[in-house]
Amino acid sequence: MLHTVERIGSFAGLASFLGLAVFALLLFAHGRDIRRLRDWAGSAPEREQERMEATQNIAAQRAEELRELEESRTAEHEAIADRELRRQRREEGLPEKTRGERFKERFSGFGESLSRPALLAVLFVVFLLVAGGVVYAVTNTGSSGDSKQGKGKGEGNGKKASVAKIKPGEIEVAVLNGTSVTGLAASWGDKIEKKGFELGAVTNTNSTFEESVVMFEPGAKPEAKEVAERLKIKNVEPMIPEVAEVSNEAKVSVVVGEDNAAAEG
Repeated sequence: MLHTVERIGSFAGLASFLGLAVFALLLFAHGRDIRRLRDWAGSAPEREQERMEATQNIAAQRAEELRELEESRTAEHEAIADRELRRQRREEGLPEKTRGERFKERFSGFGESLSRPALLAVLFVVFLLVAGGVVYAVTNTGSSGDSKQGKGKGEGNGKKASVAKIKPGEIEVAVLNGTSVTGLAASWGDKIEKKGFELGAVTNTNSTFEESVVMFEPGAKPEAKEVAERLKIKNVEPMIPEVAEVSNEAKVSVVVGEDNAAAEG
């Protein structure tokens, strides 16, 4: 009897150990499932955000597909209408495209060319060169103007730099006798040549001039002032038609008046 009880106790102990092992395993599995549930519940907002983003992406992709489909349909309808319009114009004996359409196509081609990186780079370089040239020209013009002004002040003769550089041999001067004194134009022609000017026409005017005057064509005023200063004539005026007709295209004409005729006499 005692031996039977010992055997039963041994089996009961073994069964208890196995039961505890199975209980521990179930307890561990239960704890792991609880942790998973907690993690899943904690990540619910992130999952909802991901789901919403995925839904929005799908909706945007679908909208883009619908837009592209609509554009392709519109382009197809426009192409059909364009072909029909061209067919009608051919049947009417008119050009397939109007002048405005041809101009639009050329302009669009030019715009496509401008969008090329190489062409844009070339245009940028050209722009830099032009801008640099303008800056250089402006800078040199200002500095040369200042140097000329300083030179004129140093000389103290009141002449402008442009007038001071005029060479008498480059100025053609016509001599007109504005009096009734014979040979007055010829004698003044000799004076003009001695001053270094190029002698032009030597003749008489149709009317009489009381005072001597140096007349000039448009753009030749500096030369006329140079001639007047060297000949000591105070009057400098634009050339009148009467003088221009007999000056043989000279830009500057000296009309000798009665004041200098008396001095010659």
